[in-house]
Amino acid sequence: MAQARKAASGKKLADEIAKRRGKRYPAHTFIAEKFPDYMEVLLDLDYVIRQKPRRFNEKMHELFHIIALAVEMSNPSNQPHLKQHLKKGLQMGWKPEEIAEALMVCVNPCGMKVLTYGVTCMLEAMEEIKVEQAAARKARR
Repeated sequence: MAQARKAASGKKLADEIAKRRGKRYPAHTFIAEKFPDYMEVLLDLDYVIRQKPRRFNEKMHELFHIIALAVEMSNPSNQPHLKQHLKKGLQMGWKPEEIAEALMVCVNPCGMKVLTYGVTCMLEAMEEIKVEQAAARKARR
């Protein structure tokens, strides 16, 4: 009985983090199912950082995610995560030139690889958005 409650709780938490992120990450699902108490803390932290009124709006938060993930580019597994935030940032209204400029600021403290990697991922994200929009238009017909 307790195991079934834990599984139901884990699924609910996994659904919530996927809803907030706009994508279901297997790692989040695993953590939610195996460590629901930990995922609850992460969701609470997410609320404090992203949902409560702050100085920076959600659009700025996306730019911060993009920069942080580009800086961490030494870990190739971050690429899908970075592209997800790039797509969200672009869809929220960030212009490619604005994202590139923010990445250019990172060159001095972090090196040219941040700019090159970030812009490369942004261009790939822009192409993915085009493909997804074309598929959505086709599905509506």
